Amino acid sequence: MSTGCEDARRAIEEIRFVGWRGLPAGCAPEALVGLALDERWGRRTLGSEELPARMHLLELAGYYRPLVSVREGSVVLFDGRNPALVDGWPALEADLGAPARTQDFVHGTVPMRAGERIHATRGITIYLNPENQMVVHLAVYVPTTADDYLSRLRPELEKQRHGAR
Repeated sequence: MSTGCEDARRAIEEIRFVGWRGLPAGCAPEALVGLALDERWGRRTLGSEELPARMHLLELAGYYRPLVSVREGSVVLFDGRNPALVDGWPALEADLGAPARTQDFVHGTVPMRAGERIHATRGITIYLNPENQMVVHLAVYVPTTADDYLSRLRPELEKQRHGAR
């Protein structure tokens, strides 16, 4: 018998999000990504409130620089660049339906107009390049509201310019 965390782990590993219903609440990093939380984990802030989280860079085929983020011992966010979606974007878009909110975002240094598609009640946000319909980033989390996602969970994708004044 599989658990919700095992099912989520399988979906993330297989990059298969058609039918996704969000990360189960309370998944330990060991259950979701096979890593124990320890002193080797880094730190990052998430959301407009810049809330702290522990994070770990993963080696996971099909993503560029995938990260898992943890608060209070539970995974709150998995996100990665350039996910090689098994079912493709058109199938995932049809499955997800209309997003709760769509907004602009900056990917690295490139502005993407209306490319951030927040499906908060499904626990997934797709960052889409609107010019070529390529998914450039994906974030999954415990289902919530769009406002909660934006304030507590949203990863910062804009590359910080060092030395710019």
